[in-house]
Amino acid sequence: SGIIVSNGVLTFNPLRTSYGGQYTCQSVVTSLNISTASVITNVIVQIPTPAVSIIAAIPSQVVQIGSNVTLTCNITLDPSVDSAVMVNTTWIGPGGRIYNGTAPNKNGFSYQSILTLVSLKTTDVGAYNCSVPVTPANSQYIISTTGSAIIQVLAQLVTITATGSPSAGQTYTLRCVGSLVGNTSITPVVSWNNSNGVITNGNGITVSGGNLTFNPIRTSHGGQYTCQSTLNPPLSSTALASMNVVVQVPPPTVTITSTPITTSYYA
Repeated sequence: SGIIVSNGVLTFNPLRTSYGGQYTCQSVVTSLNISTASVITNVIVQIPTPAVSIIAAIPSQVVQIGSNVTLTCNITLDPSVDSAVMVNTTWIGPGGRIYNGTAPNKNGFSYQSILTLVSLKTTDVGAYNCSVPVTPANSQYIISTTGSAIIQVLAQLVTITATGSPSAGQTYTLRCVGSLVGNTSITPVVSWNNSNGVITNGNGITVSGGNLTFNPIRTSHGGQYTCQSTLNPPLSSTALASMNVVVQVPPPTVTITSTPITTSYYA
């Protein structure tokens, strides 16, 4: 049972939460007709800190702003916790904001809480702490504990802006900027693609850095253009943004000319 009594020594090996309580040592000397004496002591058991880890169900270390992110907090209690306890979770995100995760789902000594970030915003990027307080359900001889784990959620933001006129014959430029939110020291590499693949210079198109310039823009340039923002290792990640280019056809130049008409009359 994990309890050993030997020559007045009471040993708990290992000590379990169920052993918390009041214990009485009673001394009796029957041969000398001495009355019974006893002493009482309380055994207070500290709940061991649970093992806590967070797994991010994302394809890479860096996600894209606007995507969904699922964080799973896995909690494992020490096997010595063999009495009724209450396990709760609190998700604390960037700026100390509280996020609503699921109630811990129990499976033996293991528990799991899930936090889903829907349509990730720039304010959602940062550190997430899964705090796990474990408290006794109904015993005054058990001391509560708290475990925790932290994970960083990193994200790319890709934006496309347009300048100039999309009217055929004019100059039109798409500018793509990729960034790692909250980190200005890392600059992603951007490239442009369309339905034909990677875009290079030619056919009235010039690619320079994140700029895609049509000079002049033609009706054949109409279509969807995608900017790909790539982070190099160790933060290997790709994010995309697209824009439809609709080319305006300028009205045709219409002229009317008149030709004098000579009419002859015969009597």
